[in-house]
Amino acid sequence: MKTLVQLVQDLAKNVGLQVPDVVVTSSNRSMVEALSFANEVGEELSRRVDWSELYSTVTLTGDGTSAPHDLPAAFERVAQGIAVRAAGNTVRALTRMEWGALTATEGDPRYFLLENDAISFWPYLASGATATVGYISSAWCTGGSAFAADTDTVVFPDDLFSLGLIVRWRRQKGMDYADYEAEYEAALADFARFDDGARI
Repeated sequence: MKTLVQLVQDLAKNVGLQVPDVVVTSSNRSMVEALSFANEVGEELSRRVDWSELYSTVTLTGDGTSAPHDLPAAFERVAQGIAVRAAGNTVRALTRMEWGALTATEGDPRYFLLENDAISFWPYLASGATATVGYISSAWCTGGSAFAADTDTVVFPDDLFSLGLIVRWRRQKGMDYADYEAEYEAALADFARFDDGARI
């Protein structure tokens, strides 16, 4: 896997920049922009596809109240498919309006409401009862949800990430990017399909 500095070095060779030795700590305007674009590409790729590398689960334990359960700090979104389960059953999502029509009661959850980084169940979990939530993490690189060091790597295929970085740079700088963008979109669709039918 390529590090951030290697990915930016590939970008530099493509767009005619001086090949850098450092990125994160650089005060060079081009490297500051390259770092910003790299973070944007990481956020875009993590948003557009439910990558298997970003899939995680958390088990929540009831306390006998209807209070919402906090989700992990790296929680980005609930995974597609059968992601929330309790008492061996699938728990379905409700809208805020649907949720408002329910009266709090304890039991085996059938529905959930997601608000920001907290999830509520109806019926709510009894004390000691558990529910499992499958989710997509926001930690798309070894630095978390943004590059923190030149040695950070990403969970996405390097070639795909490089294409996304080149497209973003060329588009922002008014350079020809149409062919690169078409290649990027085709590669993204292929990699998503290879990645166990991930959402795109």
